Amino acid sequence: MAVRRAVVLSHHDIAHELGHLEPWLDEGRYAIERVYRGDEDSIDKADLLIVMGSPTSVATGHLLAPAEEEISLVREWVATGRPYLGLCFGAQVLAKALGGEVRRLDHTFRGYVDCTSKLASEDSFDGPWVVWHDDAITAPPGAEVFARLPHADLAFRSGNAWGLQPHIEVTPASLQRMAIALGAPEAEYAPLVGALAADEIGDRPARERVAQFLDSAFGTIT
Repeated sequence: MAVRRAVVLSHHDIAHELGHLEPWLDEGRYAIERVYRGDEDSIDKADLLIVMGSPTSVATGHLLAPAEEEISLVREWVATGRPYLGLCFGAQVLAKALGGEVRRLDHTFRGYVDCTSKLASEDSFDGPWVVWHDDAITAPPGAEVFARLPHADLAFRSGNAWGLQPHIEVTPASLQRMAIALGAPEAEYAPLVGALAADEIGDRPARERVAQFLDSAFGTIT
């Protein structure tokens, strides 16, 4: 089987760790190529595009030129029909690219949120996930929304493009490093790290649910 190429677009040093995604990409015969924001020219020939989190915003009234360019890049990518996975900021970019809305919250939302998929085919997404965002998504017209909170859509699909506000990728250690890089107070991130660590020794740990979800979403795409 030919090795497919997955491009991961992220910052160099914040919200950039693949965590639970990396084993699946390796086992799924994807060669991982890291591309950092500001150097996006090399994604054209990839088979899968993954866009990671960012402290940058695409919310109405907060959108800057580099984020505008990323929205255009994702819009062009999705138009080709090739698979896309956007996590947190990557989901917000996808929403804007396809005509959805992103708005700034009054306060940062942090939680270990129990999600139940609205799609029977995506029950692999069921379970608790780390949700950490300053901006809230309203999914694009026509998108299938399969998880939401009262204030925001959390997970949606449009064709082969998936937007997930939850940080499904994080491990306890990578979540702690991300929180420190973002300057979050320990009192606010430590409960999330503890909950995620407890999940890792539970009956259905995050790493298994991530692999099941990715198998369902991308495993059969060639």
